[in-house]
This record gives sequence, structure tokens and C-alpha cells, in this order.
Amino acid sequence: MAHMMAVTASWDAESGAEPGTGPGAQADGERSATGFHTDDPAMLRCLLDQMPTPTAVIDGDSDRCAYANAAFRSLGVLAGTSVTEGFPALQFSMLVEARRTGRLQRNRSAGDHSPDGERFWDLRVTPMLGVNGVVRALIVTAEETPDSAADYDRRLRDVSHRLKNTLQLVSSLLTLQTLSTKNPEVRGALQSAGSRIGIVTQAHQRTHTALRSVRVDVADHLRELCHELEATLPGAHRIRVAAEPTEMPVEAVIPFSLIVNELVGNAARHAFPEGVAGDIEVRLCRDDGGKTRLEVADMGAGLPAGLDVTRATTLGLKVVRAFVGQLRGKLWADSSPLGTRVTVELPA
Repeated sequence: MAHMMAVTASWDAESGAEPGTGPGAQADGERSATGFHTDDPAMLRCLLDQMPTPTAVIDGDSDRCAYANAAFRSLGVLAGTSVTEGFPALQFSMLVEARRTGRLQRNRSAGDHSPDGERFWDLRVTPMLGVNGVVRALIVTAEETPDSAADYDRRLRDVSHRLKNTLQLVSSLLTLQTLSTKNPEVRGALQSAGSRIGIVTQAHQRTHTALRSVRVDVADHLRELCHELEATLPGAHRIRVAAEPTEMPVEAVIPFSLIVNELVGNAARHAFPEGVAGDIEVRLCRDDGGKTRLEVADMGAGLPAGLDVTRATTLGLKVVRAFVGQLRGKLWADSSPLGTRVTVELPA
């Protein structure tokens, strides 16, 4: 619609016709249902300026803009300036070809200096012919296509934000249920579930900003996670973290976070006598073969006799084994009366 109004308005202006007597005008005196003259140039210009489709008029043989509506001005195209400089997605060759052939030129292009990322545009250059068939002006329209990277990122952020809110809602419901439960076993189970959902929420919050990234460095994430865990562990335990820069697929960050949560929590609850504080060491590195290695170690009493972490039936170790398997990794433990070291090895 904006394109048609621009064509009509410019045709009237270029041909010298009275407003409304050019092509497409209604009969003299005809009014719309609202009572306004539908050929009122002021009304047409106002409508064109407020249309969401970026639209510009280029006059003469250059790429100098004669008029740009509000949508195009927001992209940096102003009257009196170069359209191709203000909006690099438009190629000057399209203007040349439209003037040479007198035919509509259409192209899909990308790039407009957007700080939000690359955007894709469906561009149209329509020549406006005078009565002698000479091109008098060009109408340029630009519609952002659905596969625009910036549009995709915006939608992805929206979905991510909704997911985070949903996780926080579930966590809040579990907290309410915990407060209304008197059974200590049920209360403990609900608290553990709420803690795990909190870990998922935090991991999601830290990784959703990566958007279309395939891999992220989890070293800083691990340090922040352990810092938060230290404040919630039973007893005055201290977590020491040594993390080398280590990239990991985005989809692996949440399982990785839950593995760390369970292993650190197990060490805090079972490695030391009740009421005795101790240090827990968390180390993240890559070996010579490029595999990622996570180690959680303590200087506690060691594992109970006969306990095999790869077969244990406790919920925490079941969770660890499930996520290690999901990441196609390996799990083992070295234990003695001087402490325990649990190792998770993930493929390169």
C-alpha cells in the first residue's frame, strides 16, 4: 500500500497534474467512508510516513534521496543523502538497471550497520515513468525477511526469557510446597529438587546470551557456579576452583552444571564428619588428546567400603551417571582414607 501511494503521489508531482487527477485517482469529490477526500496529498503523505515498510523516493540520475518515510529514516536514510551509503543493503547497480530498463528490480540482500546483528532485506526498486516513457524517479522499498539474523536473535531472546521465567516459577512452587510440608524426608527431597532447578536456571541464564553460538567457554561459568554453591553447602566448606579456558557445546552446559552440583554436594555432605569444615577442589582442564576433564576432590574420609560410583543407587550419583552418559563421557573415582577424587572425562 505504501508503495502504491508513493507511486501515485510522485506521479502527480512529476507530471504536474492536480492532486487526485493522476492514475488511480477517484472521481472528483469522492470521499472515503471516514469523510476525507481519498486524493488529499497531505493525508497520503501522512499515511506513507507512518507505514512500517521503509520507503524512499530517489530523483534524478544519482542515488540521492528525495524523500524517506519514518521507517527508512530510522535506518539512517535521510532526504538529501545517499541511499546506498545510509543503507548498504541496497546496491547502486539496482538503481542503474531500473533506470536503464524501466522495469522493476528486486533483490534479497543483507547488511545495514545494525548493532543487533546481520539483517536480511527484500529490496524493490520501481521506476516511475513520465508521459514520454522516461524514468522520472525511483521508488525503493525494503522489507525485512523472516530469516533475518537479527530478527531470529530477537525471537530467540524472547523464547529464552520465557523459559527462564517458567523455570523460576517452578522453583517458586517447589519452595512453597517445601514450606507447607512437615515431613522432613519430603521436605529434603523438595529442597533438593528446587536446588537442581535453580542450577538449571542459572546455567540457562549464563548461556542464553550466546544465542547462535555453537560452543562457549565454561571456565568463568564454573567459577561462578562454585562460588554460589559455596554459600549454600552444609557446613563452612570452601571450594577451590582451578579452571583452564575450556569450550563446550552450548547444549552441554546445563548437564555439566548439574554434574558439578551433585559431585560438590556429595563431597560436602559425606566426605567430612558432621560439623567439620573442609576444602573441596574443583579442577577443569583439557588433556593432551583434547578431552575435557573435570575433577572434584576432597581430603575427607574416603568412600564407604564397597561403594562404586558407577553402580551406586543414591539419587545424586544416578543423576551424575545419567548426565555423564548423555554427554558420552566416562566417570570414575579414586578413594582412600586421605580423600576422594571423582573424575569425569568428556570427549573432545
